[in-house]
Amino acid sequence: MHEATLAENILDIAIDAARQNHAAKIFKVGLKLGELSGVEVEALTLSFDVLKKNTPADAAQLVINRVPCRATCNKCGKNFRLERYNFFCPDCDGILILQSGRELLVDYVDCE
Repeated sequence: MHEATLAENILDIAIDAARQNHAAKIFKVGLKLGELSGVEVEALTLSFDVLKKNTPADAAQLVINRVPCRATCNKCGKNFRLERYNFFCPDCDGILILQSGRELLVDYVDCE
């Protein structure tokens, strides 16, 4: 279950950000999570909730903002939202270059 390791790293980043800002308590941790990241959201949330106990993030909420898959055709330059895992342009059969959808990053830490 790699979500537990991800949750641990997210928590470490949040606690480090709180320390750098001389904050004692973390309220929210915002996460950008791409549709193609391969992360199981329920497992990540559960892991985060277990790991945050007895830390400055004890009452923190993990706020997950999903990032859609977008790609640009290398031939005609059109930008598409990928609905299926088809990486060929529907207009010209060019190859689509992924622009977003694989993100996994801590976007913000709300702390005091």
